[in-house]
Amino acid sequence: MHTVAVRAAARLSVASTIAALATSAVFLAPTAEATAPQDGSVAPAVVRAQHQAEVRAHRAAVRRHKAHRAAVAAAHRGEQVLELASREAGDPYVYGAAGPNAFDCSGFTMFVFAQLGISLPHSSSAQAAMAQPVSDPQPGDLVFFTGGGGVYHVAIYAGDGMIWHAPHTGAVVSLEPIWTSSVFYGRVL
Repeated sequence: MHTVAVRAAARLSVASTIAALATSAVFLAPTAEATAPQDGSVAPAVVRAQHQAEVRAHRAAVRRHKAHRAAVAAAHRGEQVLELASREAGDPYVYGAAGPNAFDCSGFTMFVFAQLGISLPHSSSAQAAMAQPVSDPQPGDLVFFTGGGGVYHVAIYAGDGMIWHAPHTGAVVSLEPIWTSSVFYGRVL
């Protein structure tokens, strides 16, 4: 019996020792405080994590700044497009004309954008094919009028439902409201 009692006591002693060690600092996962140098400085892992967080924050700020600059530049380009378009007000519509004193619709947009270094083809459907479709038109974007299965007219969006365009024979380059909902918008800026 004595052997059984000794073994039971030994098991109890081992179990108690394991429990005590498991809760001691020797076996706990290291924390920032446990890994911190004793001289009061910050552990390298903590410094590295802080640096990585700062780098991520800086990169996000740079991305926001670039996006803002791009939006400002696009708005400025849109203003330039509208200024150039307005200079042609009153010039007559002539089929196949591309300026400088007479225009058809795609010749007008081609002429205006060429002054900004943007080359457009002399066809409303070809301009539609190369423009980036947008659902939030901004001044200076192109407006494509559709009907009969294709694009039949192009104009420059001036904002607030208005366009600059060379409308048709007998008319002149003018600022007018969009007259139909059969349109889509494209950006080439």
